[in-house]
Amino acid sequence: MFDRRTDMKLIRRCKRGEEDAFEEILARYRSPIYNLCWRMTRNDEDARDLGQEIFIKVFRLLDRFDEQYAFHSWLFRIATNHCIDHLRRQRLRFLSLERDGGSTEEEAAMQIPTDDPTPDKILQSRDALEKLEEIIGELPPHYRVITLLRHDQELSYEEIAESLQLPLGTVKARIHRARNMIQQLLEARGYEI
Repeated sequence: MFDRRTDMKLIRRCKRGEEDAFEEILARYRSPIYNLCWRMTRNDEDARDLGQEIFIKVFRLLDRFDEQYAFHSWLFRIATNHCIDHLRRQRLRFLSLERDGGSTEEEAAMQIPTDDPTPDKILQSRDALEKLEEIIGELPPHYRVITLLRHDQELSYEEIAESLQLPLGTVKARIHRARNMIQQLLEARGYEI
């Protein structure tokens, strides 16, 4: 999904002060970072703000980036930590467990692939995805982020371990526990997905 060789070329150009190289990095990673932020916060405005803050931080820290590591791992580690810090700051604020009823552009553009989609099947699939999103949104942040990195960003266990600076066994255990928690929450609510 992420091309390490291209990333390294862009990083080197950025370090030389080439602004268009950073624009290319933004173009490559804006959507995955926004998606991670949105799925961590479940709020479009917060996700946009966090994404901007993350890229500002990355730009400022770029000289510290160690090229022996994958850039996307470093970027997702910064993004993950920034989102978790944001959630900790917001902990005292009340958050509704119910969806706001509105749809984001991402949800409106989402298409569910089926052989011969009928409207009722599409509605059932969307309903199932919304329920799953709701459940994932309720996971503790360290389980939520690991689930999103694995299933939304499609990172390997090794890439997640590198991004979060965790032992590989811890990553596997947290993914397993998160899946169990998701299953228990789904069953507790009587959801069938």
